[in-house]
Amino acid sequence: MRGNPLRGGSLKGGAASPERAFLLALQAPDHSDAQQSETLEELADLAVSVGYTCAGQLVQQRGHMHPGTVFGSGKLVEIQEEIAAAEAGVAIFDGNLSPGQGQNLEKKLKVMVLDRTQLILSIFGRNARTREARLQVELAQLEYMLPRLVGLWAHLDRERGGIAGTKGMGEKQVNIDRTLIRNRIAKLKGDLRQLSRERTTQKSRRANCFRVSLVGYTNAGKSTLMNRLTDTRLAAENRLFATLDSTTRVLVEDNRPRILLSDTVGFIKRLPHELVASFRSTLEVARDADLLLMLVDLGHENWRGHIETTEQVLREIGADSVPRLVVFNQVDRVDDRVRLLMAKRQFPEALFISALTEDCAPVKERIVAFFELSMVTTPLLLEYRDYGELDKVYQWSRVDEVRYEEDGIHLTITSTPANLERIRAKVPVETQSTAAGTP
Repeated sequence: MRGNPLRGGSLKGGAASPERAFLLALQAPDHSDAQQSETLEELADLAVSVGYTCAGQLVQQRGHMHPGTVFGSGKLVEIQEEIAAAEAGVAIFDGNLSPGQGQNLEKKLKVMVLDRTQLILSIFGRNARTREARLQVELAQLEYMLPRLVGLWAHLDRERGGIAGTKGMGEKQVNIDRTLIRNRIAKLKGDLRQLSRERTTQKSRRANCFRVSLVGYTNAGKSTLMNRLTDTRLAAENRLFATLDSTTRVLVEDNRPRILLSDTVGFIKRLPHELVASFRSTLEVARDADLLLMLVDLGHENWRGHIETTEQVLREIGADSVPRLVVFNQVDRVDDRVRLLMAKRQFPEALFISALTEDCAPVKERIVAFFELSMVTTPLLLEYRDYGELDKVYQWSRVDEVRYEEDGIHLTITSTPANLERIRAKVPVETQSTAAGTP
């Protein structure tokens, strides 16, 4: 056994408890002890988020999984003894198990066995609040379950026996369940497509605004930062995947165009592909953003790994080309000055804050400055007969100067090239435009 139990201790004289979990992992030859320890600590955090107490752990150094039981027969005996001693009622494997491996491990270890994907799906299921999030999580759970139906009803064949040339009861039940699940998956995908169309309509109404999306590893402090920047009261909890829904708020009300900030679901290493697929429409808020605010918890030992994971997920959803501003959070928790200096050297343009305790105005100022560079200033003449269009000019641009003359309303406006094109379709431009800043 490698290391001590991460949390909790052994119950005295009691039977195995379904709330007590025993963690299992294989350590590849190219995986250091420090990396393995960090991975198991994250698995423990995931387990605690579901409600388990981590009663112990066991790591085997092995180049590859045993195809049937993950661990070898000798190691399985040791694992069974450790689980019994820890009085754990569930074993959690730090990786993905095939349907057969999961069933074989449960037979050998005599406890319920979960893999990492099942654990994350369970957390998402507990934290889903809105209808869209619940649909997305259910879709991911069913798509994970579908290939694992075989074997669940095999006992019917063993108990009843089969008639030659006919399907057994277990196989019939599997086919019934498959049909039901596939029908439900089709229904969920249809409902999500409808919600995606509604999101597209909503997005078109915000086309004249600057859009900023908060992204980062789960529990990096995104909701806390959003509350500070937008003066809102979103739930900000110190637990994994507390936020599953994309929430949009106005970042700078008096800026024209307005700047909107959206929170997103947190990323995690080896995020199940079922969840990435199901939450793709929600994650589009990052792909369609004008700027990504990448939040990194510098107080975490593996902050570099968190950045790599975030970059990987952004590539997977097609958001890797969106400009980004890196913001290191929780710098007040960094005791190692070398870590802070290394982060500043590696990311010289980044901001360093403590969203929970410090003023976050520099973040807002940097965002405004970023968009100011893309703005264009131009004079505009609005004839009095087109006075009704003045409201759109104020909505789509910043009005720097206005004069009421005999021939109409003379304005000097600053806006994005896209919004200027929209204004030109309504109002003639008086003279050639000039850049407001350096692109």
